[in-house]
Amino acid sequence: MPGSLRTTLITVAGLSGIGSAGGYYYFKTTDKESQLVVPVKEAYVPKHYDRRPFQLLSKEEIDKRLRSGQFANQIQVNYVKAVYTNQLPSNNPVEDTFSINTFQQGLIAGVYDGHIGPHCSKLIRQQLPIYMARELNKQQSRSEQDIENAISTAFVDLDQDIQQRFYDIFPKNLKRTTEKDIQAAVARQPDQQATQAIIDEAINGSCALTVYLKDGVVYSANTGDSRVVVISQDEDGNWKGRRLVEEESPANPDWRVHMMSQHPPEESNALIVRNRIFGLIAVGGSAFGDIMYKVPVEYQTKVLPFLPYDTYKTFSRYHHRIVANYRTPPYLSSRPLVSRHKLEKGDKFIVLGTDGLWDELSWYDVRSTDGDQVAAEIMSRWKTMGEMNPATHLVREALLFDAVYKNVRVKEPVENEEFELSKRLTRQPSRYFRDDITVTVIELGDQSNTELDLKNVGPVHQAKEVEADVPRLADPSKKRQSWFLGWAWSRL
Repeated sequence: MPGSLRTTLITVAGLSGIGSAGGYYYFKTTDKESQLVVPVKEAYVPKHYDRRPFQLLSKEEIDKRLRSGQFANQIQVNYVKAVYTNQLPSNNPVEDTFSINTFQQGLIAGVYDGHIGPHCSKLIRQQLPIYMARELNKQQSRSEQDIENAISTAFVDLDQDIQQRFYDIFPKNLKRTTEKDIQAAVARQPDQQATQAIIDEAINGSCALTVYLKDGVVYSANTGDSRVVVISQDEDGNWKGRRLVEEESPANPDWRVHMMSQHPPEESNALIVRNRIFGLIAVGGSAFGDIMYKVPVEYQTKVLPFLPYDTYKTFSRYHHRIVANYRTPPYLSSRPLVSRHKLEKGDKFIVLGTDGLWDELSWYDVRSTDGDQVAAEIMSRWKTMGEMNPATHLVREALLFDAVYKNVRVKEPVENEEFELSKRLTRQPSRYFRDDITVTVIELGDQSNTELDLKNVGPVHQAKEVEADVPRLADPSKKRQSWFLGWAWSRL
């Protein structure tokens, strides 16, 4: 038996549960010299050796897993036919979240990519649409520039309130503070469960990407490395994907330069390593929460190490690397990049996705425009591929895009979809092979001209109207003078 075939058969035979998963049956010889696995029934033999185990799934099981997080929203908003969402977890618990709301005949939709844990992303899912609505209500002229400023202010205010609630727990003067003082400060809080939530929401972090669609104009705001792409079709039938707002990531050369300019030159060698701040966090200068990158210097040694153990252990393994390089905070901000796009005749979809989606769609550089165009090509085939929910269609095809390379670093099209999707869906620990993926697809068009088919798209909901009169998380009148309020984060 040729060596390559022998290796392949051994690999395939190592799959857990392979005998019951759809027609692959094997037995082993007892010859210690050869230890061959001989197929009793002909099976698919992959071209490339891949030793990492996975469970072979049936088509029905693959469909069930891919569709388990899908749903749709019916929305009475001009220019919007429907909004579709799907989420495929990788982390446990999943750290991504999303929101879909209406506000004064407009649409507010967002995807939020949490890190360290889900607490911060869950909070901003609830609060960011409220903060946006509150600021939009304050604008009298409602000019396009006013709307952009209102959205940016909402991002900044929410993160300042997240921080303020955290600082309010601890002593203001830390010069003589001890470990017992910090622990006592936490213990004296009247609601321990709420206090723990406030700490976790500040320590955890989250990127945020939102769109506000109103009167045919799409306002996009992005802090972090999620992405929004408008997908259009021209009169010749050609499909195109175009990013609506850039990503705030060290992998974005312009943003990297901008980040470096905010700190003294002597910090440059340690500030960004492997496209990560201090070699640790990849969101690149902008995120909610992540307070360990924003606190005054003395907090790094006087407060953070003495937080409740379950919280501190989530970042303790790399906290020493932050302390070693921490000189001129803050190193992160929630101020977003904001853009506007007036819908055009050929615009068909707006796709919001956390970086877990775009990582799947770009070969050479996850920040390149390759993924934008790949998303457009995938969406051009939606109606012909049998998946009723376009967000699910996009997730499925993203997992299959050059999928072989994601396992053995070979770039080529997929030959056997069930085989490759089984690998993408069952390998453990899942986080080593892919990220959480959250996708929202806004289908554009006139509702009155087209009958909307929402069968087999998952549960169908009615989007809730945002309540703009909800109080802020923290009282702005009691806000300390923040050391980062004057930090100039300019628009690129």
